[in-house]
Amino acid sequence: MARPPLNEDNRRSINFTVRLTPVELRKLESVAELFGKAPGTLMRERFFKGRFPNPKMPKIDSSTYFELKKIGVNLNQLAKKANANIMPTGILSLIAVLQRQQETIIKLLLDDSEPENW
Repeated sequence: MARPPLNEDNRRSINFTVRLTPVELRKLESVAELFGKAPGTLMRERFFKGRFPNPKMPKIDSSTYFELKKIGVNLNQLAKKANANIMPTGILSLIAVLQRQQETIIKLLLDDSEPENW
């Protein structure tokens, strides 16, 4: 079954050529890949809507985000106990482990969020 035809106002039937330098093209392709869009679609959305589309999820997996959530929950529980003046034994070693995990995850997030040649 074929797709129903679009009316004339919604049909994209006009070609418009844009000349870019090789550096500009690589940058456009890099940003388009980051957003999961074709370069032409990205340019059209940016120009006519005045904003960039929402980016795709970064390449790191959802298990990393789940670990980050667990660390946040643990930190909230520790803060609640500390505010109530309840200090469990071994708290300093647990805080050190959580801090190392947090630094690793932040590094992964920052390294993954910046496209190359940006």
